[in-house]
Amino acid sequence: MNLDLRGQTVTRICFDAALTVLTSEDCELRVETEAVLHVPDGDHVSFDPESPDVAAPHLVRLSGDVIAEAEVEGVGNLVIEFQSGMKLTVRPDDDYEAWGLVGPKGRRVTCMPGGEIAVWSGE
Repeated sequence: MNLDLRGQTVTRICFDAALTVLTSEDCELRVETEAVLHVPDGDHVSFDPESPDVAAPHLVRLSGDVIAEAEVEGVGNLVIEFQSGMKLTVRPDDDYEAWGLVGPKGRRVTCMPGGEIAVWSGE
């Protein structure tokens, strides 16, 4: 499933109880479970959004980057590739919503516990 984020610029990265990524076209992605950031030099950095210290230096570099592709693969696997070569991957969680995307006009896509994808068109 394509999430229609291609070409959007990351305008802001926030860390609180989740990792939040805001884009130039008013989309908000919240990652609430463990994620992996693949950086161009070959490193893979696993992090928990509640304590992203290990990944924070890499994650802040996403600000200003452009999304090359954003898809849901398999059962709830979120994969976002950036023009810089970085890639963010979030797998579903058995007990919690792993990630959620809110777009303009109320559009929502959420990875439910277990990996089922729930979609609300908003209009």
